[in-house]
Amino acid sequence: MMNFRVASVIFTIASVVVAGIFVTAALVLGYEDAKSVWLAIASGLAVSIPVTFMATSSLVKFTASQQVKS
Repeated sequence: MMNFRVASVIFTIASVVVAGIFVTAALVLGYEDAKSVWLAIASGLAVSIPVTFMATSSLVKFTASQQVKS
């Protein structure tokens, strides 16, 4: 089961980071028009959804295993 409060925090961080990386890559590659930048932002948001799911799942599994050991 996924903790949606944790997932929302991770999504907030991951989406900003991934979108920023994509926008930076687009600008470095010479795509400086507004359409390309918005496409990079949208792509970054789309990629950050599975990243959020994987990170949250790993974190929940890790914390569950730590509670069992205690």
